[in-house]
Amino acid sequence: MKNLRSKILSHLETQNFIKPNSCQIKAVKKIEANLKLTLEKRLLNFLKKKFVGIYMFGSVGVGKSLILKAIHFIYSRSEIFHFTDLMFNLQNSNEEKIKFLMMKKNLILIDEFYINNLTNLILFKNFLEKVIKEKKILIMTGNNEISNIYKDPVNNELCNSFKDFLNKNFTKIRMFSKVDYRKKELVNHDFFIFKQKNSRRIQNQIKKKLAINSINTEAIFKRKGFIFSLKGYYGNLLDLDFRDFFENNLEFQDYALIAKKINFIILRNINQMDENNKNYLYRFISFIDALYENKVVLSLSSDVQLNQLYLGKTNAFEFKRTLSRLEEMGSNSYINKHIKRKNKKK
Repeated sequence: MKNLRSKILSHLETQNFIKPNSCQIKAVKKIEANLKLTLEKRLLNFLKKKFVGIYMFGSVGVGKSLILKAIHFIYSRSEIFHFTDLMFNLQNSNEEKIKFLMMKKNLILIDEFYINNLTNLILFKNFLEKVIKEKKILIMTGNNEISNIYKDPVNNELCNSFKDFLNKNFTKIRMFSKVDYRKKELVNHDFFIFKQKNSRRIQNQIKKKLAINSINTEAIFKRKGFIFSLKGYYGNLLDLDFRDFFENNLEFQDYALIAKKINFIILRNINQMDENNKNYLYRFISFIDALYENKVVLSLSSDVQLNQLYLGKTNAFEFKRTLSRLEEMGSNSYINKHIKRKNKKK
């Protein structure tokens, strides 16, 4: 990983089109220093190599995920997972697949670390034990302190001991910036339509402009052990109603399938969410994560403003990241860049 810092910063400028700020530069410098020291020790004494854990955390929009993806791009012997996707694979006994990947890679990257239930805590604890046994390097990102994970009064001892372990075995890199890089531009209200009676007509025009087919058909999506279909499919575009779509009990992996197949998505009539409709909220957050990861172009409509989509308190912290991502996805530069890129693939 020679010249890792300069390569990451160059990647942010040339591939993500952002000028690295002091917060990002400091974080990259600390990562490079930790990895350099680790690799030097391993070269000197291979038999005594140890597990290395690095955890980047901080407010939304400071560039944590961008840095992680840059490392993955630069270093071929790395593997990257979205935390939700990793948990899904562990829950569905895809451990052989993960074990195979880990045999080939010595650097494991995990984006959006967040444990909010006992099942995930136990699954990740078991996974981490294997990573430690194999003496891998693990770099994770998250919004919270690493010790701020699920609290279970019934299994208090288990939760606390795991928190202590995370605290002791991970070098923590806090990223703080008053500027959310995703908020560089205003939202394009031709694509993100709020409190407008003619939203249906505006979104129909978007569909007419971007869709390669004019006939409403059905899209079939398949993953191991599960098949589902969605109406409103126009070849490269999917036209969805919020309530109808999120009534379906889909998971992050299903949304990822959609995002990999579809270039453009129209999401109509987003309801305002609160503590009484958490299923919608969790699915909406996962859906936006999948679209953002795959750079899908999104048009949405709602009777409330973007910052009023969720009024609850319990998941306000998680939704803050979703809101930040939506603000970037609604910007002119994001929309124009990815429309152009998607159209080139036709």
